[in-house]
Amino acid sequence: MPGDSTVLTKDMEAVAGFAIEHLSETCHRSPAIEVERLLAKQFGLGRRQGRAVIRHLVRTGELIYANEHGSSFLEPSFHRPVRIGARIVLVPADLPYRTCGQEVAVRIAPGASFGSGRHPTTRLALRGLEEAAGKISKAGCPPDSVVLDIGSGSGVLVIAAVKLGLGRGVGIDTDPCARWEARQNIQLNRLSGKIRVGDQPTDQTNPTGRFNFVAANLRTPTLMRLVPTICDWSTPSGRLVLSGIRTEEMDGLLNRYRAHGFHELWVAGEKGWVAIVLQRQQME
Repeated sequence: MPGDSTVLTKDMEAVAGFAIEHLSETCHRSPAIEVERLLAKQFGLGRRQGRAVIRHLVRTGELIYANEHGSSFLEPSFHRPVRIGARIVLVPADLPYRTCGQEVAVRIAPGASFGSGRHPTTRLALRGLEEAAGKISKAGCPPDSVVLDIGSGSGVLVIAAVKLGLGRGVGIDTDPCARWEARQNIQLNRLSGKIRVGDQPTDQTNPTGRFNFVAANLRTPTLMRLVPTICDWSTPSGRLVLSGIRTEEMDGLLNRYRAHGFHELWVAGEKGWVAIVLQRQQME
């Protein structure tokens, strides 16, 4: 069809970019027919043209069909390198990728554990890590600094933190399957000598259990319950990266951490979720 050819050449970059951005930012799952209608409204495409665009994006690996409860939805594909922030790129285990400049490639194998980068809370946590690591670097964080990832899942956060420049990492998770998958990903990223995973934060190399940097991508009730524990585990000037927070929950959570001596350095949101970076205020 002549119209298809026109769309798939001259206007493909704009149409494809719009479709991917919509699917990345929308707060609900979108069936293909909804995307077709959106493309028709935005670009004046016919239904066959819209279908041709979607087929092209699926064929080139930009989009995938996801099935849930018998219904099919379109969503961005993560079986390709995906840039999360200015530096972090998530890369599937089996794909070649050469980093450029200040990029860090974090390789994550498919698994059952949470933390593949598909969920907004993971992406927000990674962006928060990048922001906090940059501030730590500028402040002259010691090379022996240690990051703790609470509820580490796939290990993506602690891997990213160490690749961003923190000296060592500890991931803790109560799920033995998650711990196994995290260790596989740590080995995949060649960081076995710098990161350990277990169910407790202390060991012979860090007997005090105090950390310069604590990351936790957990739901708000858990983050609330962990306030005293996180305070105990943080150094006097420690930084936190917290994700898994609904927008309407943020003020209550911030107030709780402020009451324990933390103030916010950075806040960002995506699809109704929020992540925050906090720093402990040193006492005079």
